[in-house]
Amino acid sequence: MNKNIKYMIVFFGAVSLIILSSLALSGSHDVIKNTNSPSQDNTKLSNNDMPLYSKSSASLPLLDNEELSNRSEMIIIGTVKETLPSKWTSADGKRPKGIDSFSLENSIYTDITINVDKYLKNPSSSKEVTVRLDGGTVGNDTLEADYEPTFKPGEKVLLFLTDDVVAGTSKIGPKHFRATGCMLGKFTLTDDGKAVRRDKTVNQDELLSAIKNKSSV
Repeated sequence: MNKNIKYMIVFFGAVSLIILSSLALSGSHDVIKNTNSPSQDNTKLSNNDMPLYSKSSASLPLLDNEELSNRSEMIIIGTVKETLPSKWTSADGKRPKGIDSFSLENSIYTDITINVDKYLKNPSSSKEVTVRLDGGTVGNDTLEADYEPTFKPGEKVLLFLTDDVVAGTSKIGPKHFRATGCMLGKFTLTDDGKAVRRDKTVNQDELLSAIKNKSSV
């Protein structure tokens, strides 16, 4: 009798362990399933929810100071006032619906406002000029254009400017210009008489002389 009782205790104990193990495994499976399954929000992600990033480059023609002057509609000396918020080339300045990459038609641009101190070619009555650049950041979307010049508020600059003929931005107001030859058309003027560009540094008098000689032809 005692032996039978022992066998029954062992049997029920084993069965209980099996049941408990099964329940434990079942519970663990449910946790893993819930953790790995996509949320309802994730299943609804659209193209406009995914951040876009691109970096564009361009080969620029080698233009000397006289060539820059000859190709420019306007040349000014001024001070950088501000960098305006970047915009998409769309009616509302935001990323168009369904766009998942940058293109010639769908891009980002940034406007820079310059306080004009002096006109060196084709003077105007305007005290400000807007310079438009490719690239910028709108929300989570960023387009970098390494061929464009950079600007910072308070910077003293000499700019060679031309009309905007880029299809995606030329008709978007306000009235604006592009830097002639992209980064080649912008010099930073320093207090020690230098004109500094990303690829070279020249004397300000030398630069102004080249502009004057070409403008008088």
